[in-house]
Amino acid sequence: MSTTVERRREAKVVELVETTEEPRSTRDRVLAWALPLVALCVLVAGALTWWRASGHDQEMVDEAALRDRVLIVATSHIETLNSLDHRKVDEGLKGWAAVTTGTLHDQLTSVTEEDRKVLAEQKKISTGSVMDAAVTELDDDSATVIAAVEITVRDGSGSAEDAEPTVKRNRFAADLVKVGDDWLLESLEQVAVNMS
Repeated sequence: MSTTVERRREAKVVELVETTEEPRSTRDRVLAWALPLVALCVLVAGALTWWRASGHDQEMVDEAALRDRVLIVATSHIETLNSLDHRKVDEGLKGWAAVTTGTLHDQLTSVTEEDRKVLAEQKKISTGSVMDAAVTELDDDSATVIAAVEITVRDGSGSAEDAEPTVKRNRFAADLVKVGDDWLLESLEQVAVNMS
């Protein structure tokens, strides 16, 4: 009898356990799907944000590298156009031609023999040094640069070589264009200093 009673008790306990277990609610089922879905969305959004940011950073790095390259080239070219040694006029004019293009190039390469003689007879040695410069406009094939230039002019004639040099300070605006792989000066204009 005790086994029959024990079996009945066990059956009642099992029945009681089964009836106290509630079926899964709708809320639990929604949470079971929603949490992984939200986690997936956050993961995808993070990945997209990282991908966009990394591409944008590369664009900025490329633009900065281009800006630096243009600034270095412009500085060198502006110094070249503000330098000339009376003892090497032809070499100086070739240097000017090598860093220019367009109308400026045409003007500098059309220097007559008489003009070359005048440059040599003046017996001056000018050296341009860019003190500061900045790129103000830039795209893939053109740029504008402003520069503060110090031009030292020495008298290169005989006993006057020991004389104090004359130092001039000018500001220039330069337009550069990309010709092939090279950046060349298309124009170089002196900018007036406004003393107001």
